[in-house]
Amino acid sequence: MNRIISSAAFAALLAWAPASLAQAAGSPAAAEEVQDYADDDLKTFANALVEVSRINDNYFPIYEAARSPREQEAIELKASEEMVRALQNVGLTVGKYQQIMARARTNPEMANRINEHVKDAVNR
Repeated sequence: MNRIISSAAFAALLAWAPASLAQAAGSPAAAEEVQDYADDDLKTFANALVEVSRINDNYFPIYEAARSPREQEAIELKASEEMVRALQNVGLTVGKYQQIMARARTNPEMANRINEHVKDAVNR
């Protein structure tokens, strides 16, 4: 379940936290980290994030309605597999997705850029 919930938590972070995280912006290290990813990488990540969030939204009620821990595990596995396929469909590995996610959590400027791409992806 942690993998499913963490996706939703991160989607919320990107949607709402950039304004509060912006207070930490301006450090030289943060500026260097942003340059590590091209805008196309961040767009791809944003598209993947939207899809992962959609998958999470679809599976979470099913998970909550499960009658046993074993059933919950099966639902979690199915959701995780679908999330991995979604990443692969946009050309991301799980590792790169997690790496960008980790950077965005510590880099307000990058989180803001991703947030803009997420808005664009949602509006398509």
